[in-house]
Amino acid sequence: MFQKSPGKTMKWVTLLKDFKEKVGLSQPPSAASPSSSSASSSFRDNNASSTKQDFTASSPSRDKHELELDFKRYWEEFRSSSSEKEKETALNLTVDVFCRLVKQHANIAQLITMLVETHIFSFVVGRAFVTDIEKLKISSKARTLDVGGVLYFFTEVTKDGIRPGSNLLNAVEVLVSGPIDKQSLLDSGILCCLIHILNALLGTDQRHKATTSVEPLLAERNCDTDEGQVPRLEVEGSVVHIMKALASHPSAAQSLIEDNSLELLFQMVANGSLIVFSQYKQGLVPLHTIQLHRHAMQILGLLLVNDNGSTAKYIRKHHLIKVLLMAVKDFNPDYGDAGYTMGIVDLLLECVELSYRPETGGIRLREDIHNAHGYQFLVQFALILSKNQSVEAIRPKSFYDENSASDSLHTLNDVGRQDLKGKGGDTSPQNLSPALSRLLDVLVNLAQTGPADTTGSPGFKGSKNSHKQPSGHGRSRTPSSDWVADEIWETSNNKVKDLEAVQMLQDIFLKADSRELQAEVLNRMFKIFSSHLENYKLCQQLRTVPLLILNMGGFPPSLQEIILKILEYAVTVVNCIPDQELLSLCCLLQQPITSQLKHAILSFFVKLLSFDQQYKKVLREVGVLEVLLDDLKQHKFLLGPDQHVSDSNQLERKSSSSSFKKHLDSKDAILSSPKLLESGSGKFPLFEVEGTIAVAWDCLVSLLKKAEANQAAFRSANAVTIVLPFLVSDIHRPGVLRVLSCLITEDVAQAHHEELGALVEVLKSGMVTSVLGSQYRLQNDAKCDTFGALWRILGVNNSAQRVYGDATGFSLLLTTLHSFQSEGEDGNQSSLMVYIKVFTYLLRVVTAGVCDNAVNRIKLHAIISSQTFYDLLSDSGLVCVECERQVIQLLLELALEIVLPPFLTPETVESSNTVENGSESFLLITPSGSFIPDKERVYNAGAVRVLIRSLLLFTPKVQLELLNLIEKLARACSFNQENLTSVGCVEVLLETIYPFLSGSSPLLSHALKIVEVLGAYRLSALEIRVLIRYILQMRLMNSGHILVDMMERLILMEDMASENVSLAPFVEMDMSRIGHGSIQVSLGERSWPPVADNENTFYAELYLQEDGVLTLATSNSSSLSFSGLELEEGRWHHLAVVHNKPNALAGLFQASIAYVYLNGKLRHTGKLGYSPSPVGKSLQVTIGMPVTCARVSNMSWKLRSCYLFEEVLTPGSICFMYILGRGYRGLFQDTHLLQFVPNQACGGGSMAILDSLDPDLPLSSNTQRPESVSKLGSSKADCSGIVWDLERLGNLSLQLSGKKLIFAFDGTCTEAFRASGTLSMLNLVDPMSAAASPIGGIPRFGRLHGDIYICRQCVIGDSIRPVGGMAVVVALIEAAETRDMLHMALMFLACALHQSPQNVRDMQTYRGYHLLALFLRRRMSLFDMQSLEIFFQIAACEASFSEPKKKENTHSTVSPAATIHEASFEDLSLSKFRDEFSSVGSHGDMDDFSAQKDSFSHISELENADMPPETSNCIVLSNADMVEHVLLDWTLWVTAPVSIQIALLGFLENLVSMHWYRNHNLTILRRMNLVQHLLVTLQRGDVEVPVLEKLVVLLGVILEDGFLASELEHVVRFVIMTFDPPELTSRHQIMRESMGKHVIVRNMLLEMLIDLQVTINSEELLEQWHKIVSSKLITYFLDEAVHPTSMRWVMTLLGVCLASSPTFALKFRSSGGYQGLARVLPSFYDSPDIYYILFCLIFGKPVYPRLPEVRMLDFHALMPSDGNYGELKFIELLESVIAMAKSTFDRLCMQSMLAQQTGSLSQVGAGLVAELVEGNAGHDWRASG
Repeated sequence: MFQKSPGKTMKWVTLLKDFKEKVGLSQPPSAASPSSSSASSSFRDNNASSTKQDFTASSPSRDKHELELDFKRYWEEFRSSSSEKEKETALNLTVDVFCRLVKQHANIAQLITMLVETHIFSFVVGRAFVTDIEKLKISSKARTLDVGGVLYFFTEVTKDGIRPGSNLLNAVEVLVSGPIDKQSLLDSGILCCLIHILNALLGTDQRHKATTSVEPLLAERNCDTDEGQVPRLEVEGSVVHIMKALASHPSAAQSLIEDNSLELLFQMVANGSLIVFSQYKQGLVPLHTIQLHRHAMQILGLLLVNDNGSTAKYIRKHHLIKVLLMAVKDFNPDYGDAGYTMGIVDLLLECVELSYRPETGGIRLREDIHNAHGYQFLVQFALILSKNQSVEAIRPKSFYDENSASDSLHTLNDVGRQDLKGKGGDTSPQNLSPALSRLLDVLVNLAQTGPADTTGSPGFKGSKNSHKQPSGHGRSRTPSSDWVADEIWETSNNKVKDLEAVQMLQDIFLKADSRELQAEVLNRMFKIFSSHLENYKLCQQLRTVPLLILNMGGFPPSLQEIILKILEYAVTVVNCIPDQELLSLCCLLQQPITSQLKHAILSFFVKLLSFDQQYKKVLREVGVLEVLLDDLKQHKFLLGPDQHVSDSNQLERKSSSSSFKKHLDSKDAILSSPKLLESGSGKFPLFEVEGTIAVAWDCLVSLLKKAEANQAAFRSANAVTIVLPFLVSDIHRPGVLRVLSCLITEDVAQAHHEELGALVEVLKSGMVTSVLGSQYRLQNDAKCDTFGALWRILGVNNSAQRVYGDATGFSLLLTTLHSFQSEGEDGNQSSLMVYIKVFTYLLRVVTAGVCDNAVNRIKLHAIISSQTFYDLLSDSGLVCVECERQVIQLLLELALEIVLPPFLTPETVESSNTVENGSESFLLITPSGSFIPDKERVYNAGAVRVLIRSLLLFTPKVQLELLNLIEKLARACSFNQENLTSVGCVEVLLETIYPFLSGSSPLLSHALKIVEVLGAYRLSALEIRVLIRYILQMRLMNSGHILVDMMERLILMEDMASENVSLAPFVEMDMSRIGHGSIQVSLGERSWPPVADNENTFYAELYLQEDGVLTLATSNSSSLSFSGLELEEGRWHHLAVVHNKPNALAGLFQASIAYVYLNGKLRHTGKLGYSPSPVGKSLQVTIGMPVTCARVSNMSWKLRSCYLFEEVLTPGSICFMYILGRGYRGLFQDTHLLQFVPNQACGGGSMAILDSLDPDLPLSSNTQRPESVSKLGSSKADCSGIVWDLERLGNLSLQLSGKKLIFAFDGTCTEAFRASGTLSMLNLVDPMSAAASPIGGIPRFGRLHGDIYICRQCVIGDSIRPVGGMAVVVALIEAAETRDMLHMALMFLACALHQSPQNVRDMQTYRGYHLLALFLRRRMSLFDMQSLEIFFQIAACEASFSEPKKKENTHSTVSPAATIHEASFEDLSLSKFRDEFSSVGSHGDMDDFSAQKDSFSHISELENADMPPETSNCIVLSNADMVEHVLLDWTLWVTAPVSIQIALLGFLENLVSMHWYRNHNLTILRRMNLVQHLLVTLQRGDVEVPVLEKLVVLLGVILEDGFLASELEHVVRFVIMTFDPPELTSRHQIMRESMGKHVIVRNMLLEMLIDLQVTINSEELLEQWHKIVSSKLITYFLDEAVHPTSMRWVMTLLGVCLASSPTFALKFRSSGGYQGLARVLPSFYDSPDIYYILFCLIFGKPVYPRLPEVRMLDFHALMPSDGNYGELKFIELLESVIAMAKSTFDRLCMQSMLAQQTGSLSQVGAGLVAELVEGNAGHDWRASG
């Protein structure tokens, strides 16, 4: 129509634009609200342009003030006039001035308020408007308004130039557009009037009459170009604008119920759909009329939205719902407009919502729709739209789309909403009409419209709909397929209130032929379900979803997806259990549907099972598990190829659409069991179509996982046997393994152990058998996958490890390796790679099976240590260049129990995980990526043994790397050493290195390092025999030194000087891994302390705090800390705790005392009370760190032995326990307990402790006398008098042997428990033995818990005994050919003697020391100082002693040769002690007992005066046989260098010169007649002079101690025996003895005796000395034949005796001694020394010490220089002087006479001088003369 006249088209567009601006359609609805003034502004502009009489011409001459005055004057005239005519005139003038004022004022509200009372003015204007219209109606013949009269009224101009109708209309529009209350206007009845005006403008009645005539329309169209058409559009725009503004008022609708105005409005809207569009298409009405009808619809919508519900009664009374429904019912797509009719449907929705507002009075307009069959009309409307949506798609959009854009009603509905279609996620079809989509939205809203949910936000909906949303339904118009992106609706307002509306959606879905519509309906249903949590449950009674599911096979995938999403929502969000829906899915699964749908269903099941565990039961009950199992049973793989017919077409066959229709009439007949449908799994298999196999297995696994009932059903169906054959299939194998893994893993107790056993058997045999007996062979890939599953099972189920071991799983090592041989002998590269892969998986599984399982470790050891395994591995070809590192890696993983995934190989892990140090490292993969050998443990040493046996099969570089790694592992900890030595690694290494002994291969040195480390821990009899044989064989070869050096280092590691060496088995508790390790001992119901009543129970805890402070606690509130007690790391300590409870009588007045002994010595004491506990409570003793106190740290404990005594031990008993040493194993009940006391027990602090014990105290006393108290003044104040007295030790042993024991653990393991995997230690206390407590409660075992293990270390001193003992050691010494070998053999000897008291006894029995001296004579050329030091270590040991500072100046002087090493007290107690014995105390239950009143935590340490402030060390003789038979055998030492002889004598001198414990050393030495030994040595003529001198010094030290008469007599007799007077040749010619060593020795002894004599202060002792020594020597040696040097010492001795003892001088005179001197001394006329001695005696000068050389000045010095000559002494000596001078004169005379006779006088003087010189030449052998 518009195309025929382009000019008209342009004008209409302009008019429509102007029309839209006037009525506010170009703005959002909010712009038309009272708060906006834009509409009035627009009105003023338009009004100015349309007014024919130009009032604006005079406006500039009249200002605003004058107009305001005119307005007030005219308004006052109106109010004051009495006649109607005057009032009308005044009002017209007032309104006219008002309209002009409005044009000049911007703020209209302020203007009105300033001029007049608003509500009065509004009412007056409104009534005037209504009155004028009523006049028009009355003036009409038909008493109705006609279009012409109305238009004339609004365009009429009076003779005064005023337009009263136009002014009234403009004034009303201004009033409704401003912020003015519209109630006055509504009260004036103007809205009813406007409805009638709109009805007239629509010309409804006229169009009814003119339906057959076209002329009026043509006439109207012809005048469209006239100017008169413009005012009509303005009038219509103003009327519509005013009506919309008034309709937005809450009371607008109520103002219309007094007459038929509202009904008329309903009819106008309905007629628009029924008549107008058909007339328009017939050309009877213009487009403008259709626009007016749309505005009428908007006005009605605003009235309904803003009403409070009171209109509902009116609507029902006048059947207005039916009026609207008829418009919908009669919709004809050929003539009607879907968009307009959809607007009527929106009005129906508004009516329903209106009926739920507060003032409805209980009227529900939904019932009116129902009664009028309105829902069916809506369904019919939807189907009509669906059929014609293709027409809608190509129809011009001007009727709906363009107008709906300006449709304020619909626009208001969409305020604040998002159009999600443009987001790309819209799954709805693009050609679905907007009207149809909107209709579906309305149905959704109808379903959810109802009374407000009290559980949500009461009143929220009503207030929101009344004031915020004109349409009243804030629902998105976006297709609900965009549900993922939709905003969350208010759950309180979206609950389904009307199921019938939901039913209508279902009906639409059922009756629609359009897939697009069906998809939209499903989306809308999903929106309904998702809008409130209860909606799905409410709609379940319709049973829509089950029916949809059953017929889902005929739907396209998009609809299937939506249905499953609906079901998923019901499960996940609504949290309901859709039993019927799931049952329908299960039934559908058995139908001939596509594999894609089956995949979707199974995937849904998998998702469902992962969401909630309860669906495992639900799905089982609906038959899903049964369906899957039936499908497996009918699989062609099991039935065989002949019994399976595959119909691929049938698989993909789709069900017809009629299958859905057949359920429409029987929709309530939901199936209750899938058995009602015949199983179709055989025809349409789940496990045979590739697309569903994986998800079917997933579903089966999900059903079984963590579902015991499902697993039971699975097992009852014999499904395990059914699925096993599927292992052969590559596509099925992952699923089968997952199922089996699930079953076995979750069988925590392995009640169905046969399942794992079956898996192991399949791997062992390589074959799997089906139910029908068919056998299938497992390929290598299948084996690897099965091994991988088995690895996962073993890693998470400890019970599976047990079953794996019971099922002989470790024999897989043999069967798998054997299968490599049986599969072929080609040995090509590809098969080798396959074999190494299988072997990798196998070893990783074995590692997982043995990890942390003690029983399995035993079973594995039996397999892997067998010769069969080694042979199979060697023959498998795996030990080759390509695979050797992988094989080593796997065996090391097994040894160290490093659990790695089977698929992890060196190729997948870069070498950066480890640091390679040249050839010294081995690349080892670990879970953490780093491998630190020092922190790893060897649990399965058999694997290491296999590697060592295979060592020579590896390449040289790998050999060295492997040996280096094994060495590091061996050095790591005692645990590794225990395991490696237990399997015989040393033996295998020794066998391996035998071919390399004669060379210098690096392999030899690397292997010997391992032998060194492991041998130092333990050597078997065979190993030590082989080692010694190697040493003897190679001793003469150049490479022999390697073995010797290794053996020497091995012995050094076990040296007693290293106090971390245990001499017996011990228990180690390591805190570095799990943080706890303990021995749990149950003592039953016994009470503690035993001597008390039964109401007291023992509770004690001994622990080390973080700061190292030892604390003893008897309850949580009573403890005693020992802050001064330090335990040095890396050493053994003997710890004893005594808790003494007083007896019953003294208990009220005495507190319980706790004593702590460290290394046999009382260190601390303090009060600590016992804590009571309930009677009958089990007494539990925990030794170590219990799991309740677990804390991971780097600390570890070693426990050698642990005893719990029932009685209090005395200090002596504790000291004796310490003395027995670390090697004792027993209960102290041995008959000859002293035989276990080691030789070196006298060392350390033992003697000091023994000395501190008070022998006067009773044996039962627990008091130990402090060291420094009450001893300093006694004769034993310096402890030098104590002797290692075995008799006293015997008394102490008797004290200890009488004490009753409760338990004693020393590392003895019970083999019975070891075989079962439960480690326990045996209690050595037999309940029936004499050592056991008589009251019972003796435990048999101590259970080991946590990280604790027993180390059965055996020192070499014990290892040598089975192969010959000390005889072998001595033979090694005899066989030594090199100095190094001799050193090693001697060190071996020392080590063996130190480590075992039995070896010491054997050495004595074999006369081993004699043999040692004998064999050494031929080896003295090899003997050096280092060897001598070893002898010293054998003979003596170091001992410590306390040395109080306050008395240090009072000690007697010690010989300079004795050296006392001073050290701190800490050094004494921690680092200098030897032979400690460690014992860790136990504690009871950790209950919080209340403390006794007499118990407190005060520490009463020993007084400071009692604590030794200084300690020193000295040497204590411990091996007398070594000294007597070796060290004192000078037939041996005379051939040694002088330095060695002197060092040996220095050692002996040190023994007897030490101030402390000197008496002990001398006592032992004197028992072996040391003096006689020394004298015999002095008698030898082959001893060098320096050695002789050292011997004499040593002899003097011994004689000085006590001046024993017997020793002095021996020495005097020996000195006398050195003088053998020569025979007399002539009476006057006496021959002097010649100079020799006997003279030298005699002179040394005489000097030594003189030295000793001058030290004697006691007169009594001096007299005894003169009797035994001096008198005999002087008497015997006063002889002319004595050598002059000896005579000088004899005269010195005589002078000392005369000067020091008057008694001796008197006796000497009376016995004729002076006469004897006078007779003898003339023979020594030529000795100046004798002259000097005589003159010294005469002049009273001391003769000792003797001058080195006598000169003439010395004689002059004897004379007093002052001339004061005193009285001469011993004047009898002058006779001797005169006789000597006379002898000299006589000789001179004789020579002179002879000279005269011969005539040679000149030679007399020279001859005399020469004689004197010759005589003096032999004075002494020393320069000192």
